[in-house]
Amino acid sequence: MKTRSPVKKLAAAVVAAGVLVGCTVSSPSTAPKAIAPAPVAELSGPAFELLVDDTKHSKMASEFLAKLALSEAQKTELKGVIKAAFEKMKPIQAALKPLVTGPEIDRTALSAAIKVAMQADAAQDAQTMEAVREILTPTQRKLLADKLKEMATSEDDPHMKIFEKLMDKAGAQVTMTATQREAFTQLKSAFMGFWTTNREAYMTAMAKHMEDGNEQELHQEFARLSETIPSDAMISFMASLDQSQRQTLIAWKEEWQNKIVSKL
Repeated sequence: MKTRSPVKKLAAAVVAAGVLVGCTVSSPSTAPKAIAPAPVAELSGPAFELLVDDTKHSKMASEFLAKLALSEAQKTELKGVIKAAFEKMKPIQAALKPLVTGPEIDRTALSAAIKVAMQADAAQDAQTMEAVREILTPTQRKLLADKLKEMATSEDDPHMKIFEKLMDKAGAQVTMTATQREAFTQLKSAFMGFWTTNREAYMTAMAKHMEDGNEQELHQEFARLSETIPSDAMISFMASLDQSQRQTLIAWKEEWQNKIVSKL
C-alpha cells in the first residue's frame, strides 16, 4: 500500500503486503512502488487526484503543475515515463505473486524474494527519477528540487494521506477476523512509522538528484532506505489471511494499478 517511493516507496509500502500488495504505493514495488515516485505523482495530475481524492491537495498539485509550465511535449514524455515505471514493476510483482497466492505462506522464501525485489525496485525508481529529470529544463528542475525540499519537512504531508487511503481501501476488500484486523493494524502502524522516519531522507535525496543528476548516488540511497521497510509486518499480515483473501487483495491491487495508469 507504490510508489514506490518516494510515494511509490511509500506505497511500496502501502499497497504493500499483500497486497503485496505490495509503493505503491505496495509488495515492495507496488508500493513505493504502485504509486509513482513523489515528483512523478506531483506531475501526473488526474492520477494524483485519484490517489488523494482530496480537494485541498488536488488543488496544490494543480498549482504546482501550473508553476512548472510544462509544454505539451513534456507532458506526453512524462506520461510515457510514468507508464513505463508501472510496466517495469510487473516482472517484480509476477515473481512475488506465486509466493502470496499459494495455499500457505512460506515466510522464509517470501522474505528473501521481497529483499531481492526491493533492490530491483530501488534501481528502477532511480531510473524513473533520472528519466523525469532529463525531460525537465534546468528551471523546472530547480522548481521541483525546491518543492521536494519543502515537502521533506512540511507538516502537511499528502503522501501520508495517500498511504492511509490506500491501506483503508485494501483492508476493505476482505472481511477480517479480529486476529487479522490486529495484524493489519500493526502493518499500517509499521508503515506509517517507516514513512515518518524516512520521508525527509527520500525527499532530500530526490531533491539533490534533481540538482546534480547523480543517479548512482540516488540509487544507493533508495537501496539503503529500502532495507528498512518493515517487511516482517507485511509478511505477518499476509500469513494471517487465507488463500482466498490473499487472492482477492491481489486482484484488487492489479485492478487499482490499471485504473491509475488509465488516468494518466
